[in-house]
Amino acid sequence: MSIDSDALAKSVARLEGVDPVDTGLDAALELAVSETDQLFKVDGAGLMLLSEDGSLRYVAASDEPGRMLESLQEQFGEGPCVDAFLEDAPVLAGNMAADPRWPSVGPLAAGHGVHAVLGVPINLREGPVGTLNVYAARPHRWDQSDVAAIQAYTRVVASLLRAAVRAHLSGKAAGQLQQALDHRSLIEQAKGVIMERRGVDQQAAFELLRGHARATRRRLDEVARQTVAGARLPG
Repeated sequence: MSIDSDALAKSVARLEGVDPVDTGLDAALELAVSETDQLFKVDGAGLMLLSEDGSLRYVAASDEPGRMLESLQEQFGEGPCVDAFLEDAPVLAGNMAADPRWPSVGPLAAGHGVHAVLGVPINLREGPVGTLNVYAARPHRWDQSDVAAIQAYTRVVASLLRAAVRAHLSGKAAGQLQQALDHRSLIEQAKGVIMERRGVDQQAAFELLRGHARATRRRLDEVARQTVAGARLPG
């Protein structure tokens, strides 16, 4: 999918001129999703942030199929947006229905009209706090120009989020953002403890945390806090 460089520059400039203090963070993020959708000329775009239970939660989406995709990923804990967050790298899915990486979400997403997804992490402080994603209603092979373009948007979104933090904004999106930052910091500490104890990488440490939280039906931040305090995960 060819991305017009002039259109990208103008779109990014429009977003950089948005002040979340004036517009409100919710409206600013909705605009970012809308701009992403229009530039890519795809069937939808969306934004997810880390929640207190360690999953990604819907913040904004341009259409109903996009909201459904984000809901499915919340429910099953798998999908290209989840992987983009966990791996802190872009994840490309050209045909969700046939992709073995997401056996639960892939066919269900395709059944709701989402056949291709590109997810890119949004980074603040020490790691990702969410993802910005685009969707296509037909199988599609994303290329590096697509990745570079959406990465430009994630940098602008990160700037909007940082401005919101500095201004201590209120509202639904601002509340989700603060939760994401609080839990990101705690989770990073817990991951560091597990990595040192067990000699595993960051993703494996996170999966151990999240898996134990789910198995014991406890919140991820509670498990992370106890891990930092000295508690050891089983296994």
